[in-house]
This record gives sequence, C-alpha cells and structure tokens, in this order.
Amino acid sequence: MRSGADPSWDRVARLAIALGAVARALWALFLHLPVDHVYSDAQSYVESAMRLAKWAAPVRFDAFYPPGTQVVLAVPLALIGADRDGLLAAAIVWTILSAITPLFVWRYTLLVLSRPAAALATVLCAAWPIHIAYTGYFMSETPGMAFLVLSLWLAERARRERGIMSGLGAGLAGGFAAVTRPAFVLNVLLGAVPLVRARALVRPAIALAAGVLLMLALAVVHNSLVVGQLSGISENSGLTFYLGHCDVHAVRTTRSDGITYVFATPVATQLDRGADVTFAERDIWDERFFYSEGLRCIANDGLSHARILLRNVFDMGLSTVPWPPSNDPGVREVVSLANILYVLALPFVVLGSVRLVRRRWPEGGGRGELMLLGQLALVLVTAVVFLGDPRFRTPYDVFGLALLGSLIADRFVVARSAAAASSHPDVRADDGVEQDGERVLGRSEPSREVDADQASAAESDRAPAVRADDDAAQHGRTLEGDEAVPAEELGRVGPRVHEVPPVGPAAVEPEITSDAQPVLAAGLASRNGDAPDRGAGDEDAAGVAPAGDRSGEEVHPSPFDER
Repeated sequence: MRSGADPSWDRVARLAIALGAVARALWALFLHLPVDHVYSDAQSYVESAMRLAKWAAPVRFDAFYPPGTQVVLAVPLALIGADRDGLLAAAIVWTILSAITPLFVWRYTLLVLSRPAAALATVLCAAWPIHIAYTGYFMSETPGMAFLVLSLWLAERARRERGIMSGLGAGLAGGFAAVTRPAFVLNVLLGAVPLVRARALVRPAIALAAGVLLMLALAVVHNSLVVGQLSGISENSGLTFYLGHCDVHAVRTTRSDGITYVFATPVATQLDRGADVTFAERDIWDERFFYSEGLRCIANDGLSHARILLRNVFDMGLSTVPWPPSNDPGVREVVSLANILYVLALPFVVLGSVRLVRRRWPEGGGRGELMLLGQLALVLVTAVVFLGDPRFRTPYDVFGLALLGSLIADRFVVARSAAAASSHPDVRADDGVEQDGERVLGRSEPSREVDADQASAAESDRAPAVRADDDAAQHGRTLEGDEAVPAEELGRVGPRVHEVPPVGPAAVEPEITSDAQPVLAAGLASRNGDAPDRGAGDEDAAGVAPAGDRSGEEVHPSPFDER
C-alpha cells in the first residue's frame, strides 16, 4: 500500500482535531474566559452585538468595524440574553469555531495535498499555541479563520464535483469571512480562480460569486443604515492607512461636541515609536481626510518611503508580540516563543515549498503547494497597502503550517516509501514510487471528495483509488490576485499592551483617552471618563471614551464587567 493512501494518517488527523478541541475548551471555558477579558476591540464588538441582539438603535460607531464579529456574538446574546450568561454562551461559540478550524484545514488539504501532508498540517494547526490563545478573546481572528478555511474547502469541492451548492456555500462562507476581516476577500477570490478559469465550472463560479456579493451587500446595507448614507464594509481603513504610512504613535481627534478619540497601533505602543498627532474638528471615521494625510506622508518621503514599507513587512513578524495575548503574563511568553519560531522558519518553508513545486510541476504535481503559497503571500498586501502587525499575520499561519506539513511529509514519508520500494527485491530502484507520490500530491486527484472511511475500505480491498484528471490544463499554474484591496479592520489597544513608559498625561486628557490599533490589529476599548492619570501610551490604555454626549460610545456598566 502506498504511503500517500495509508488510512492511519486519517486517524492521526482525527486525534489531533479532538485533542485540539479539548485544549481550546480547557483554555477558553476554564482557564481564560473571554468574558473576563472584554476590552479594546472585544469591548466594541460586545457592545455593538448587545445592541444588535436587543434590536436597539445603533450608534454611529457601530459602523466603524466590519460587522461580522458582532453578528456572530449577537446570536448567543439574542438566544440566551444580552448579559454575562449570553457572553458565556458566546465563549462556547468561540471555542467551537476555533476547534473546527483544524477540521476544515484537514478537509481542505486532503483535496490539495497528500494524505500524510494533510494529516501533518492538521496536527500543526490543531496544536498551534497562537490560535489556541486567541480562542480566549472575543476577537475577529477566530470566526474569520473558521469561515475562510471553510470557504476554501467548499470552493475546492465545487471544482472537483462541479457542484453549484458547494460553490454557493463557498461564496457565503467566504463573504462572511470578508465582512469579518475585509482582507480575506482576496483569499476568497484567489481560491475561486480555478473555478473561473474552467469553462465547465461556470455555474459553480457564478454561485460562489453570488454568495460573496450577498454577504458584502448585507454588510454595506447594515453600515449605510447606521451611518445614514452609503457606506462601506467599515469606516476605519483611512485611519489604518494613515497610521501605517506615517511615523505616528497615536492619533487624537476632537470634535466640536467634545467627543475625543485616541488611536494607536500595538506595534507603535509596544515599541514607543512615532509622534503623537492631534486633529481638531475631525471625526475618527473621516476616511477621505486620513487617506489624504497618508498620501501626503508618502509624497514627502519619496523613494525613502520604501523603508516604511519594509518596516511594515518586518512588523508582521518579529518586532513585537501578537496582541492581545501580549497583555497576559505567561500567555505572552508562550505566544512570543511560537511567534519567533514560526517567523524564523517561514523563509525556509517558503523556499522549500517553491523548490518542491518546481520539482513536481513537470510531472503534474505541486498544485496544492502553489495554491497555499499564494494564499500565504496575500498577507504582504496588508503590510504594504496598510500596515504591519503580527496580529494581522496570525490567521495566515494556517497556510504556512500546511506548507510545513507538506515538506515534512515529502522528506520523511514519500522519500522513505521510495527508499523502501527501491530496496524491495521485486521492485527496481527506478520504478515509479516517487512518481506515484507525485500523483497523489499533485494535480491528478480524486474526481470527488471521498470520505476517509470509504477510502480506507477501498484500500483494504486492495482496489485502486479512483482518480481523474483535475483539468490541469484549465486549472492553471498562475495565481491571480490583483483585485482591489479591501478596507482593513482597525482596532484599539487595550490595557497593559506594553511595558514602556506611557506617553504622558499631556498627550491625552484622562477623561477622554483611548488607545487603538488599526485594522487587522488590536482594538479600541472604551474608558470611563473618571479614569485617573492615563495617556495614549498608558499600559492600561483603553478605547473610545467620549468626553461629551455619551449616548453613543460611552462604556456603560454591564453584567459582564466583573473583573
């Protein structure tokens, strides 16, 4: 039996998924309840979700963040209650979403990689400390990753089965991932490229596009109703662009009605980097203004702006610890170590994957690794167009870990099988064991998804696996991802985000302080006006705290705030 079809690998994957689910449940339901860490982005999400669950009138700030995370939170809050009990139910939802992500990774990689590679990718994703840690916060990473990988799996199924329902499911899941983390729309579009390029897959491609457009349209309608005029998926992309292209530590805006906002990125806060800037008579959601300010910084820098872009790319990795786990002692050290090891290994994983694709491509293999490389590379779009932060990168870790699993399988499973076959007295050294492995790993794949148990049964009868040409000529060797970059999600920096001295009370008035961070980064947490002696860089930084009319953004005492 060839190694690529060994059903024992399925048992390895299932065991990893089960153990990963147990680890996440212990973490998020017993050791680190998200309900006890509601601040910054999480606080904004929870407050908006509570208004949505109670069908209360929205406030202007509800359109600032993409609505996907609030919608997921609103479901248990509406069913159980907009109180602590509802948030405990939401913690269970977060645990389930985090636990099924490795399952989706397994089902997806089974379609594009060999069975050993898929199992190893599942093991790595199920045990990944950074993803487990994020389960303990009501942040957008957890639902965003789950729906993104689900979309990619269903899109690949639609390509193989030519199924309209799989295409529609991929579109709905991908669209919801995009309204949770807007940058994911590029990953969804890249996953749809094989459908678009094959003439026989026009109907599944149309169904996928319809699902994506439906989700995006619902998000636009929601935010437009909140704003009172046509709006996009979120209103924070302008500020994110400005923070990423200008040497800024914190941005403070004041309005004539006395409401003040202060935003800063977690990277700038942890490194105490950049200057504090104040804009009077400006709304924090004035995207046109902040885009113009960011473009002005680019024009002033000229060619030297390349340094900022390179710094943004570096900030995706080693410059700081991913937020918000960076706030929690013990968790910070584990996440920091995992982050360092991953970033140091990533160049070798990418280089090894490129070499693997080049070696297998002439024989019809390497398509899965090439797809994963394209998905992973899209993280650079966020760094170059907006800004860099390790939190932005963490959802894309699933693709890097899957590539690592493929390399391990190629080195220790396929190579070992080839060596064993060549040493067999009845098999010549030049027989095609490696070629068979290439066929399993490459573009000659099952014409439909076969359940692992069925596959095992077929193998036990020693019947050959049914395979079909997966349209190698049509499902190209080029990856196309030049669509427009979506708005990013801006977040606020919460308490204890760094250990450097605070900026100082002169930068931000105590009753109106709030630290924030940009789109795919940390969040903006509200603070009561009587908080003593806090500034934009304070280690107890929070988010939006209006100094005037508090009907919209003020943090009201709520049942979950029992810290």
